[in-house]
Amino acid sequence: MENIVFTNEDNGYTVCECACGGELVTLVGIMPYLNEGESIKAQGVWQVHATFGRQLKVEYFEKKLPTDSEAIYKYLSSGAVKGIGPVTAARIVEAFGADTFDVMENNPKWLCDIKGISPRRAKEISESYAAQFGMRSVMMFCSRFFGPSVSARIYRRYGAAAVTIIEKDPYRLISDIEGVGFEKADTVAQQLGFPADSPQRIEAGAEYVLSNAAYAGGHCCLPEKDLIAKTAQALNVQPMSVATAIARMCERGELVRANEEYIYLREYREAESYINAKLRLLRDTPRPERYEGVESAIKDLEGKYGITYADEQVQAIVSGITNGVTVITGGPGTGKTTVIKALTELLLSLKISFCLAAPTGRAAKRMSEASGADAKTIHRLLETEFDTAHRPKFGRDEGNPLPASVVIIDEMSMVDLLLFSSLLKAVKRGSTLVLIGDVDQLPPVGAGQCLKDIIESEAFPVVRLKHIFRQAEQSLIVTNAHDINKGNMPVLNAKDNDFFFMERSNYTDVQQLLLSLCRDRLPKTYSLDSFSDIQILTPTRKGELGTKVLNAVLQEGLNPKSFKKREKKIGNVLFREGDKVMQTKNNYDIEWDKDGIKGQGIFNGDVGRIISIDTQSETMVINFDDRVAEYDFALLDELEHAFAVTVHKSQGNEYPVVLMPVYDCPYPLMTRNLFYTAVTRAKKLLILVGKQRCVSIMVENDKKSHRYGHLKQLLSE
Repeated sequence: MENIVFTNEDNGYTVCECACGGELVTLVGIMPYLNEGESIKAQGVWQVHATFGRQLKVEYFEKKLPTDSEAIYKYLSSGAVKGIGPVTAARIVEAFGADTFDVMENNPKWLCDIKGISPRRAKEISESYAAQFGMRSVMMFCSRFFGPSVSARIYRRYGAAAVTIIEKDPYRLISDIEGVGFEKADTVAQQLGFPADSPQRIEAGAEYVLSNAAYAGGHCCLPEKDLIAKTAQALNVQPMSVATAIARMCERGELVRANEEYIYLREYREAESYINAKLRLLRDTPRPERYEGVESAIKDLEGKYGITYADEQVQAIVSGITNGVTVITGGPGTGKTTVIKALTELLLSLKISFCLAAPTGRAAKRMSEASGADAKTIHRLLETEFDTAHRPKFGRDEGNPLPASVVIIDEMSMVDLLLFSSLLKAVKRGSTLVLIGDVDQLPPVGAGQCLKDIIESEAFPVVRLKHIFRQAEQSLIVTNAHDINKGNMPVLNAKDNDFFFMERSNYTDVQQLLLSLCRDRLPKTYSLDSFSDIQILTPTRKGELGTKVLNAVLQEGLNPKSFKKREKKIGNVLFREGDKVMQTKNNYDIEWDKDGIKGQGIFNGDVGRIISIDTQSETMVINFDDRVAEYDFALLDELEHAFAVTVHKSQGNEYPVVLMPVYDCPYPLMTRNLFYTAVTRAKKLLILVGKQRCVSIMVENDKKSHRYGHLKQLLSE
């Protein structure tokens, strides 16, 4: 190793120059903890960079300690070992030559014979070298199972003890190391010789099944018999072994048994219990006297704006000011936004502190525009950060609660159990909580269905907004949405409104019409931007009209290949400068800049556009609604194209124009509430493309997916 040109300490990306066969070669890639003077063996592919010329893109590498005096000197003088600079390095190598590393490791006291090295400094040098040696051992061991970036993450987490920890229990990696799931840990365990019925494997497998049930099905728990059967099938082990493992985990408190037959991961049961206790506390705490006189203040607002609030709106406003907990629910056009604006104005006039929040950035932005007050995402409101294991931690909690006396949350139907529990921990006792949302939309992507459970518990004041206001009545999007929600067919043959249906009988015709509408017809007719104004929503990821195929068709049609646009391929996905992309998981660690204001966190469902791709530094710059973030290539598995997105991923967002294919797809996805949710995402224009028969199927299919959990029961007791 001749020269380290650049290194990113967070992800290990390195640009370096090595001597190879009498020629100086440039290497680029994930090569953490390299130092000048080291010898490495690297494999990769040759590429020619437009600016930097020919270089080897490293796919695998391993390090070897230098063996001759000159290389040892270069290594030590680079600062690789703490306490040794160029002068001291020269003295050590002159004294011990090729035996230098053996002396540092096994006879550090001999270093005291060198001028300037005290016994204390000799000890520090030996410890630093041992750490370097441990790091090399860890990286070499992990390279059998993981790529360099995950290996570096493991070393940062465990240090030199990593090998011992992994050999003892590889399944520990699942909870400790971001990017290592059950399947990967299970592969490591198999290669290390763990038996298929080992206690660690079965316990990790049971946790995996519960976690997957939460992630994929929204379940907070599972019946024990289902958990046993699913785990035994997934691991190919005896059900009795699984039952024994579950009993052990319940005894240790890692799993929780509820109502005798249901098994929870502990955090989900604790979240249910906390939500129940905190909502009751907020409801039952007396309100301050200053909340009186609300009715007269509402009359003042009506006079100020020359409007008359509907009776149910007045009820919602009064309840939101005077009760500890209030739920306000209603469909499109029923005045939820008007209620938010009235609440914020009243609170300002009464000099009562408040905060506004919503689950997504776009929903928070709409809330700000409607109220004229600042609204944040729930994550920003809670001052979310990452701990060393990349788990979220919240700056606002019971020890540091929100200073606001009133907390108003919009799009509450999207808020899952764990996030709601974290939010409630930040709401101080005596505060007022107002939850606003459309309970008829799809449930949250995460586990639980908090808004539905709170409403159905009948334990808290609920105001249902049903009146559709005159302006909204003129919109077919609004009236058709309400018809769909009631199980009635929407009007599909209107010629001059905001809701259109275009019949097409095969997949290719639907694909090409969606592309034509998005690229040519709508931008030309309505002066729209294909990327920012138009969104295609589809029920499914798979099939000819799922997101995977549609995104490939739309990428080629809307952002075709060009020599001016740089690209990066990750697996089977090709990202190109100019592409529209979506973040698929919460990442609290990504830094962004918005007009000079720094922040952290890009969250599940955030949509942006790729500004630039730099293959030299292996980074990508993306603009998310004016928040400009730099992504390391190691994070690209958290992105997917967003020319077309699933209806589930669109929750909490509104778009000027929505295009939706209505075509044959798996029956469980052709549901009324999915269709209703899609329709209510459109603000100005909605176009359905496909078969009228499929519209009928979705309207008639009122089956809602069942989610296991006991929040409603706890709240009702």
